[in-house]
Amino acid sequence: MVEPNSRAVPRRDDIQGLRAIGALLVAIYHIWIGRVSGGVDVFFIVSGYLLIGSLARQAESGHRVDLVPFATKLARRLLPSSFLVIAVIAMSAPFWLPRMRWQAGMYQIAASSVYLENWLLATSAIDYLARDEVGSPVQHYWAMSAQVQCLLILAVGIALFTLIRRRPSRIDLLVFLTSVFALSLAYSVYSTSRNQAFAYYDTFARVWEFALGGITRLLLPAIILSPTLRTIGGWIGLAAILSCGILLEISTVFPGYAALWPTLAAAAILVCGDGPPLRFGVASLLAARPLTWLGDISYCLYLWHWPILVFYLTYTYQTSAGPIEGSVVLLVSIVLSYFTTRIVEACFPRREKDERPLQTAFAAIATLAVIAAGLFVWRVEAAQSLAEERLRVVDPEHYPGAAIKGLAAGSSEIPVHPGPMTAKWDDADVYRDGCHQSLLGTALLSCSYGPREASHTLALVGGSHSVHWLPALQGVLQRYPEWKIVTYTKSSCVLTSQASSEVPAYRDACTEWNELLMERLLAIKPDLIFTTSTRVIKGIEEVPAGYRRQWEKLAAAEIPVVAMRDTPWFGFDVPECVEINGRFSPKCAVERDSVLAPINPTRAVSFKENLHFLDFSDYFCTAEMCPAVIGNVQVYYDKHHVTATYMRTLSEELARQLAPLMRDAKPLARK
Repeated sequence: MVEPNSRAVPRRDDIQGLRAIGALLVAIYHIWIGRVSGGVDVFFIVSGYLLIGSLARQAESGHRVDLVPFATKLARRLLPSSFLVIAVIAMSAPFWLPRMRWQAGMYQIAASSVYLENWLLATSAIDYLARDEVGSPVQHYWAMSAQVQCLLILAVGIALFTLIRRRPSRIDLLVFLTSVFALSLAYSVYSTSRNQAFAYYDTFARVWEFALGGITRLLLPAIILSPTLRTIGGWIGLAAILSCGILLEISTVFPGYAALWPTLAAAAILVCGDGPPLRFGVASLLAARPLTWLGDISYCLYLWHWPILVFYLTYTYQTSAGPIEGSVVLLVSIVLSYFTTRIVEACFPRREKDERPLQTAFAAIATLAVIAAGLFVWRVEAAQSLAEERLRVVDPEHYPGAAIKGLAAGSSEIPVHPGPMTAKWDDADVYRDGCHQSLLGTALLSCSYGPREASHTLALVGGSHSVHWLPALQGVLQRYPEWKIVTYTKSSCVLTSQASSEVPAYRDACTEWNELLMERLLAIKPDLIFTTSTRVIKGIEEVPAGYRRQWEKLAAAEIPVVAMRDTPWFGFDVPECVEINGRFSPKCAVERDSVLAPINPTRAVSFKENLHFLDFSDYFCTAEMCPAVIGNVQVYYDKHHVTATYMRTLSEELARQLAPLMRDAKPLARK
């Protein structure tokens, strides 16, 4: 996504047009289609073609590959516009984003300012709870982060290679870049097949795209095509780029072998556009003045379109932009891109002998100061909000929660608890106690709650929807001091013999964890197991066969199981909706029939030996709707996880329904 041309390569207007196509694809798909287009991969190829190709030719000519000037020029080209946009985003976020998004936004702004956003997103991609976070206005900086890292990796590699080979030939450099290409592509294919969400942002799964650009530049003199082949090849390449996002679900299959589609297409355009102009060649279209003008501002267009879109959608609380609104977003982005480019060119002219280190340093320091100030403001407000909530007594009179008649939202005179800044932390203790297993982990982690000398044990097992019942169960222990709770939980992994994750790495980890879990449960023989009984699969609530098989194994060991019907899954961030629209807004509620089956699916389960089904759906939904706030209490802290505060208001009813099992329980013989 490097914006200017490299001086080592003569200016080709068709490359500027290719940049424009890439930027427009990214913006149009983000604004109207809500998918990934492949335009970023076009940018990657062009960057590799210009910069890595230039370095390789420099090494071939016998010149020393000096990394300092390369890094300096790269910084001068990227940082001014990037920092300017980041600074505007940081200063604008408090006015456009809900307060609960400030923390994630500021951390991502900090990561983007040091070009590590891709790794922050990669880490979030393997955190189940973080997968529900709404996109930040700097999320698109992952591509610039990956670009800078890939370019530096290849530059260092070429520099080291020239130290070994002294004056490498073009063949030597092709062998080196092809080796990097092959290794990175192989890793990309493997990583994508195992954990696509992580691989999408993984630098090492993207290096091959830049290497391909460099290979294309080195091979160019040896490729001789007839005008007819150049014409046909160029148009095929453009058609492939334009159709890629339509025919492929890029966000779920990239950057593995599927990414060869747009990258090879871009390489074809670069090859076919080299040479004398062709009347009907694709280069003639790409070199047209409107496209070259857009190409000149394409870098800034990429920077601006996403935050403008995010701010608009957040402010209007919409999930997509219509034709008119989207056109306004695109037009505003183009105007800002034009003026940003002009400002940067005026303040940071691209002169070989004028690096302007002071201006660059000042821009960096100013941006970091804005980020630091934003983080400080958030820290102060979050700390103040948390302190106020801790001082607030959550008494049943003001915060009845599930006990309120008709599941009413409560009184507008009493603030919702937990508030928007702290709702996401109102979760179960296992997350803070370090005994909840991650998506990729397989070891059994366990915590114990209640008296050590307790004679009875309740095992809480399953995924995060089992976990959010822990606060209610802890309240139950107050009525049954002879009981304790032991937890065996894992992200996105329920008690099942058939893990169903679409990500193979997650599925394998869940399968192994379940095998260890069953061994442990059959060994310790808890007096009672508490887990979930249903799950929504492809929009239909059902009892998966894998659940029933595990229950049968436990029943054979005479271990009683309490299976709770799953709680509703919303399609939006519930606390954010409440903050923007208010607790009484119908926008923040969902129809019961859209999230729960009309009849509890467990009624169709014929096997019920030592199996006890519970259904608390009527404490989350009325006959028609499932509200976001009940009895002045925030029910959910994201899209579908229930707050600890609301769960505590269910303790009394849960204790009543568990009484027959807990009051008369006799300890089982344990190994």
